[in-house]
Amino acid sequence: WTTVPKFTQKYMKPDFDFARDLFEGLTWSRTNSKGTGSYDITLEPKGFTCDCPGFTFRGKCKHTQSVNDQIKEAVDGQVPQYRPI
Repeated sequence: WTTVPKFTQKYMKPDFDFARDLFEGLTWSRTNSKGTGSYDITLEPKGFTCDCPGFTFRGKCKHTQSVNDQIKEAVDGQVPQYRPI
């Protein structure tokens, strides 16, 4: 008998402080490298997940890092402020 290893969900911990109730459960979409499809990145209670093959093996990928960086910039106030006219 060959034993199949048990699948363990991996998570990439965000490197920013965030209000869980604001971001948790949200899903972002990122185009794959060939431009033929997309992957979904979700922020779970334990961290980011992505449905790309690389994340499955490594627990991190450029898609999750991209979303992490985008949110970090917004949380840190590095985006232009809206000013009503």
